[in-house]
Amino acid sequence: MYLPKVREIKEALSSFFSKPYTTKFPKEGFKPEEEFRGFPRYHIEDCVGCGTCAQVCPSGAITVVDDLTKRTRKLKINYLSCIHCGQCEEHCITEKGVLLSNEYSFSVMDKNDPIVFETIEKEILLCEVCKSMIAPEDQLKWIRERLGAKAYAHPNFLLGIQREFFDVEPSEPKSRIRREDQIKEVCPKCRHKIVVEDEFYTIH
Repeated sequence: MYLPKVREIKEALSSFFSKPYTTKFPKEGFKPEEEFRGFPRYHIEDCVGCGTCAQVCPSGAITVVDDLTKRTRKLKINYLSCIHCGQCEEHCITEKGVLLSNEYSFSVMDKNDPIVFETIEKEILLCEVCKSMIAPEDQLKWIRERLGAKAYAHPNFLLGIQREFFDVEPSEPKSRIRREDQIKEVCPKCRHKIVVEDEFYTIH
């Protein structure tokens, strides 16, 4: 009957003389552990602008807006909608483009305050035939580097490599697709049309 009481007294005394488990916030700043999941942050050097992060974001906190006139893609994170799930980091194709930080809190009076958002901008490549978007320039460069010498087999990658050494002026669209359009930076749909036209087109 006395043993439970002795145990309780022992636990109370050991707890009294031991350090507290709680933090000293706000007197001292909170230091998250390495595994802590805070706000995601873009790393512009490693982000290729593919938009995978926006596709897998369950809360819709990440949006992608393409401007074909300015030839740019904007990726924006709204931290008011972010749930710190880490899906963007897990599915990033470069594994370093967007990473969770140790930042977890901020205070604003206006939900449109710039601190609530993070935006990065990437240049995009347009099809020389239909003027639709092919992909961000950095994404194509990333794929080209992974392909190595095999990249020379694709006209888009070949022209991209050429542009690193000298300017290649884009051609003007013709009245119809021709064989010469094979060596152009074109989207998959137009490249399919080029092959079909080259193989089956007949003059009546």
